[in-house]
Amino acid sequence: MDKNAFLKAMEEMLAVAKTNGNQISKEELLTYFSDFSLNEEAKKLLLDSYVEAGIRVIGYEDNEKTAAQKDDLEESEESAAVMFYEEELKNMEMPGEEEQKALLQAWFEGNGSSQQMIECLLPAVVEIARNHKGKGVLFADLIQEGNIGLLEAMDSYEGNDEEGFLRHARKNIEEAMLNAIALQKGSDSVGEQMAMKANRLDDASTYLSKELGREPTAEELAEYLSMTVEEIKDIMKISLDALSVMETDIIQ
Repeated sequence: MDKNAFLKAMEEMLAVAKTNGNQISKEELLTYFSDFSLNEEAKKLLLDSYVEAGIRVIGYEDNEKTAAQKDDLEESEESAAVMFYEEELKNMEMPGEEEQKALLQAWFEGNGSSQQMIECLLPAVVEIARNHKGKGVLFADLIQEGNIGLLEAMDSYEGNDEEGFLRHARKNIEEAMLNAIALQKGSDSVGEQMAMKANRLDDASTYLSKELGREPTAEELAEYLSMTVEEIKDIMKISLDALSVMETDIIQ
């Protein structure tokens, strides 16, 4: 079973349920996942994962939770994200122009910190995100994609010119956000974005494991990807739900 395809399918049906008042029928879910040939235990795990996400699964009454619980968790998500990043910028002691150049040069020479670089350029990420706010992708997700674009810029830049790197970084940051916006507008955007986030989280976990010499915590992953701990845990949960269903099906 293809993990990314299964994650995509889970998120697509989650989106369908949300557009239908946070409810969906058991029959509709099982029909949609029929191509995955799930056994009875795997089907139960699948249905339970939607119930735990606050979706009312009609025809699966025993374990249902109210949709209101999920609504409460999502209340004011966009406003909270904007306030979070604005407040973070206010509390950070940002380097001046000369200090920024020194940090960049140290990084070029292999002596700098990747985390310092991300923090140093966070204002640029937030500024670019503001320019694309309201285009279909949540502000927090734009920040996340921008930071991923920054990391990719750091990996791909081969020169040692500060201005050249900054131009390269801004281009990558904006392209990452525009790609997310374009993906959101596609018919399969929700599921694909969830699969993409799961893969990004896997990549970040692998990188930090090498850097730290141990498995990173949710807090460390959140800081690295400029996400909230709750967002990290949500992605982990959906990935684990998918993996649990897949493993149950394989074992049987």
